[in-house]
Amino acid sequence: MKRSMRPLIALLAALALPGAAQAMDPPGYTAPFDDTLEALNFPLLSLLRTAPGWGDALRSDPALITLAAQRAERVRAATACTARPACLADAWAWTPADIATVEGALRRIAAEPGRAQALVTRHMRPSGRFARHEALADPELVVAAWTDAAAGMNNLIAVYAQGTPPRYPLIDATIFDTKEEPFGAVLDAHGQVTAAGTRADDLVFDAPGRYAIGLLRMNERTDAAAYRQQLAQANAAAAALAVSTRWADYRYPALLVFGHGPEDAQSRTGVMGHIRMARAADLFAAGLAPFIVVSGGNVHPNRTPFNEAVEMKRILIEQYEIPADRILIEPHARHTTTNLRNCARLLFAAGLPTDRPSLIVTDPATSPYIGSTALMTRTLQETGVTPGQVTAADTAFAFEFLPDRKAFHAEPLDPLDP
Repeated sequence: MKRSMRPLIALLAALALPGAAQAMDPPGYTAPFDDTLEALNFPLLSLLRTAPGWGDALRSDPALITLAAQRAERVRAATACTARPACLADAWAWTPADIATVEGALRRIAAEPGRAQALVTRHMRPSGRFARHEALADPELVVAAWTDAAAGMNNLIAVYAQGTPPRYPLIDATIFDTKEEPFGAVLDAHGQVTAAGTRADDLVFDAPGRYAIGLLRMNERTDAAAYRQQLAQANAAAAALAVSTRWADYRYPALLVFGHGPEDAQSRTGVMGHIRMARAADLFAAGLAPFIVVSGGNVHPNRTPFNEAVEMKRILIEQYEIPADRILIEPHARHTTTNLRNCARLLFAAGLPTDRPSLIVTDPATSPYIGSTALMTRTLQETGVTPGQVTAADTAFAFEFLPDRKAFHAEPLDPLDP
């Protein structure tokens, strides 16, 4: 009887753990919105809609009322532009003057009694999503977050409406030829439908946000929101088991295994992934850690249907007989930089000890890179933060990783995994 009830008990216990399922909320904080594609990419905009008093203040600000009208007229006029399709998208982008107008309004509202506490103290700071700017005073933090959000929307428009190459064009670029006339018709339709969907309670950035996120959906680049709902179930048993784990019995809380995608359409994981899993299975059997965290999204080859973390968990269970409730999946990372960041998020959110390091398990070929300053420099450049410290370990082909809460910072310039 006890054995048959264990999975249900584990599931119920894990679902009661805040943040453990989706790994976006740090311990002690629960966001007032779901992990939608919009909220993941632009958390500030979601908070401005939910923080008491902010929505009404933004809707009634004279400068923003004027700006909204100007932007709407810009979009209407663009339907007749001749430099298509680029000019259609230009109408939706945030100009420096637009950004400055919103900045001024945010400063005015943040100075009103109680406003900063409702937004910044209660949500922005404890959410961790703006950690890159945590040293700033409240009004400056709001402005910096807004600047990031505007840059994120403009980046989506540039990449997915105008064909600007993203940081990793082989796996993240638009699926359309943005210079062809048929795409102009698609973009025109998208703009008109977005404008027609304007709502009475919209804030000045709501329609532009829907336009930008719509471009992601049109390009089938919704990776950031994939697996969010399934994660509650996938990690439930392991998160529940973590509560009763005797951590003193283990050298490390978890073994972290980063995915390696193949370059052919048939393979479900890359060859280095198999090597890393074999090494992790050996270390798990030796009792170095009670859990394995597998990290990786749908990355290689471009638009693959196979998810690295999901496939690694399956292989560890089927081929190495690792118990399913000893494996946590992180199914979004697309690069080594975000493997680090997302694993840090998950270690915090799932309740594993973060006051001592976990162990990154890699392979002989990748080991020099994992231990290099180049990786940490690149991680800071691409994620905006240093999500933890990587140091040498006395275990072959492995490194210790001490996570930092800054990992919860959301990066709008990385829309497939912010």
